[in-house]
Amino acid sequence: MKTGRILALMLSLALFMTLAAACGDDEPAPAAPAGGVSASELQSAITAAIEAAASSAPSGVTADQMTAAVNAAVSAAAAGIVAPEGVSATEIAKLVEDAVKAQVQPGASAAEIAALVEGAVQAAESARAPGVTLAQLTKAVEDAVVAIEPVVVEKQVIVQVTPLPASTQPTGLQPTGTLTVGISVLPPLVQLPSKDAAGTVGSFGMDWSVYEGIVKAGLPPIPGSPSSPDPGDYLPEIAESWLMSSDQRKLTFNIRKGIQFHGDLGEVTAEDVAWTFNESFKEGSTGNGPEQLPPSVKVGWDVLDRYIAVMNIAEGGAPPTWGVLLGKGWSDTYGILSKRHYDRVGEADFITTPIGTGPFEVQKWVGHDEMIAETVEDHWRVTPSFARLHIVSMPEQATREAALLTGEVDIAPIPGKALNAIVDEIGGGAIGVSMSNPNTIYMSGNYWGATCATCPETDVYRKWAGFTEAIEKGYPWVGDPDDAVQMEKARKVRLAMSMAIDRQTIIDTVLGGFGDPVYIHMHHQFPPGSPNYKDEWTIPYDPVAAKDLMTEAGYANGFDFTFWATADFSFWDPEIADAVAEMWRQNLDLDVTVEHTPYASRRPSSVDKSMNIPWLHGWGLVPGDTKAGFFCPGPGHIGGLTLPDDICEIGFRNDVEPDFATRIANNAAMTDYLSEWALHIGIATVGNYFVYQPYVKGWRPYTVNYFNNPESISIEK
Repeated sequence: MKTGRILALMLSLALFMTLAAACGDDEPAPAAPAGGVSASELQSAITAAIEAAASSAPSGVTADQMTAAVNAAVSAAAAGIVAPEGVSATEIAKLVEDAVKAQVQPGASAAEIAALVEGAVQAAESARAPGVTLAQLTKAVEDAVVAIEPVVVEKQVIVQVTPLPASTQPTGLQPTGTLTVGISVLPPLVQLPSKDAAGTVGSFGMDWSVYEGIVKAGLPPIPGSPSSPDPGDYLPEIAESWLMSSDQRKLTFNIRKGIQFHGDLGEVTAEDVAWTFNESFKEGSTGNGPEQLPPSVKVGWDVLDRYIAVMNIAEGGAPPTWGVLLGKGWSDTYGILSKRHYDRVGEADFITTPIGTGPFEVQKWVGHDEMIAETVEDHWRVTPSFARLHIVSMPEQATREAALLTGEVDIAPIPGKALNAIVDEIGGGAIGVSMSNPNTIYMSGNYWGATCATCPETDVYRKWAGFTEAIEKGYPWVGDPDDAVQMEKARKVRLAMSMAIDRQTIIDTVLGGFGDPVYIHMHHQFPPGSPNYKDEWTIPYDPVAAKDLMTEAGYANGFDFTFWATADFSFWDPEIADAVAEMWRQNLDLDVTVEHTPYASRRPSSVDKSMNIPWLHGWGLVPGDTKAGFFCPGPGHIGGLTLPDDICEIGFRNDVEPDFATRIANNAAMTDYLSEWALHIGIATVGNYFVYQPYVKGWRPYTVNYFNNPESISIEK
């Protein structure tokens, strides 16, 4: 049995044991004592302990050893777990156990069992209202469990999945009212995969339930935590089932019959699915979706019949977590589009005419202004409880705050430092929609990679404009690999710029205490204090030493440059850039111009590789995932710098590496290099918080950066 499955089974057993041990066999559960933890907090602690054990386990570690380590962590957290009033923790444990036994058929994996347990515990936790009855809790657990029945076909396994029951309107009730959401950026629609650089279909449109994906993630166990990337946990959407061939060269999708495109354009077929992906792969594509995919899965899609589409995979290139790349609820890349519509109206009209399959049908989409969509009644999957979704562009934080206070909007993103005042004033609530984003500075212009296997010209060494201009003009932070002395001077400049940043002061002042110091690009993979974190990655605040380094590099009197930090997104805080720039001025005598131009205005320079100024960016990743595609040569959008080929080779291994511990080791190797050469300066984490009015109920967002999953919301005024 693989280590991951051992750990998954341990999680299910640990949850059973801790729930059962929380109180006596027949006694109602007491309220949590001071310092006690809730069921969701306990589950989070267990998951963290398992991730730590898995990532740090040496080769050959036994299941018993891991069990002992996790049980020690569980026992330390178990005291004080809260059960619903009126039902004991033992009864919860029995319900969970019975639900799992009833649903799991012979042949189910330990990971699948663990997923069932997690879903059932999550449902039990959500039902924790005073006076909840045993019958009510039973129903909650039953509804939460996903039935998984493996069907063996010539030694291959199709996982046939039944989705969670849709939260449709009760019979006879019509959707009423409007949900209005203020957001920081609303890009113009570009409904063509090869040209959709902003991800208006696969990100924004799918997040707003206008479009649907080939598969989707299960909802995260706790808002802000990642959904499971394990293929055994994927849920169906456009595809009702799927099959990976035994040689891992083909992934076959059975398309659900009867799903209708908006505008009476007929049902979704395999041809629509294949065309959506193939159109994005064509030469010259700048789409956001294909940029997220490894080359091995951009070989092309085939159509076997009306309802069967096949994704071809290069030999040895099958991604272990393919759904994260293709589906909904993780990074959100592809919404399925109508080829029939494209053929009828042509490219120009197709790009601006939104036609999806989701429970909201767009009536108006004007970039930088508003999007209005109406509920699709009797939708195949879910009928939302309100009749209209209204998304309004509100770039300024002050505007969003005022709109919440006046009731103009029902939901809006608000920085952490302003949460308490707004929530107290309106009497509503706040939720973290995504993993916190490590705000980091890409020291762009350092294009050191020599080979781009997916570019029209594979030899790219010293050929990209961002590098040649930087070397010609002598940008102090850009190193020349052919000049060892200059490379070292540039490294000292970058390290000095990192050492001159007082991260804790930024957290305490700019972020109002909402954040953690960041030193590396993969903060969520290796947070300080975690088993795989290395002390040498920590960059101390030392302005004196920083000034000395700058003097050694030949810049005692500083230099002038531009620092870009878009103000478009709340999860990249432009005030952080302003604070960093002031510290550089004070500590290093640098003449910094902070540019807050829109993301869309600078992004093309990251595609054509003319980008060569420091810029603020960063995002969180599920442990074991890779950022190699953003730091290595590629034909599309990258981070403004590229690493040497041997380092990129290590990073790209994670595209196909199935072993979690090996993926972690590969990421650590990349982090070693980036830290040693100070190419990526970490600052602080920024939470992605949304505030909602008190009448907004039931919202269950996926862990993505934008407002999402409106279909889960009800309005109870």
